[in-house]
Amino acid sequence: MPTIELDKDVYDYLEKIASKQKLSVPEYLNQTVRGFFPAKPIEKEVRAIARNPTREPGKMSDLEREVVRIHRNKEPQKVEVFTTRVKQYWAPFNYPNFVVELGRPGSGAEFNPEGVELDIPPHGAITFTEEEPIIGVTVIGSACVPPGTVILHAEPIERKFPRTGVKMKVENLWGTHILAGPWRAGVDEGFREAGLCSAHFDIPESRKVTIMGHAAFDVDINPLDKPLPPHRAPVSKGIFWTDPHFTVRAIRVTVKLPE
Repeated sequence: MPTIELDKDVYDYLEKIASKQKLSVPEYLNQTVRGFFPAKPIEKEVRAIARNPTREPGKMSDLEREVVRIHRNKEPQKVEVFTTRVKQYWAPFNYPNFVVELGRPGSGAEFNPEGVELDIPPHGAITFTEEEPIIGVTVIGSACVPPGTVILHAEPIERKFPRTGVKMKVENLWGTHILAGPWRAGVDEGFREAGLCSAHFDIPESRKVTIMGHAAFDVDINPLDKPLPPHRAPVSKGIFWTDPHFTVRAIRVTVKLPE
């Protein structure tokens, strides 16, 4: 690795700035200079991308204009009849068609007895695919701090939603799992706020779905002599911290089958 020599006054100045961020001079320089580098393109994104990859700004494809075309041409439409099959998947989701991204180190995201506790969006996510068209998803879980929120992004088989994409969100979900401290002290599932919740999504036919979620961002305050350790920086600052995670226990996927 090449060596760079710095004048003493320059080094002293950089050391003063770096120390405020609890960094060494080399760490500070690496962090600062890397910000000028162009972002590396993602080689392969595993998550569902709701945005049309062939989108041209301000333009719609023929498929995206089908509603207007059918109306203007008075084209007759046929009722679609099909059957469905429901598949159930359980945490920790060790299935070949699933990818689990817990999130950032120190965020509190983890695999625990209640399921897969995800970091806040966009850091934590669960992505899955099916061979058959996905038309429904139900997420069962609990928030660390209610109310919980579950977000769904999907890649539709037909890209014909130019001004919405397939993105949905269910908010104000009741139910929480007991925090570790109160649990060890004897508070259990009989507590009035303990419980599960579910978020159901009916979606256009899709091949890939990504689930994200979060809880409320209420702030806890520790005693002055008990600040959180530095590795918890993603969710804390000194004695102040949050527990804004959503834990996923099960996912039910409804797929479309020809009648």
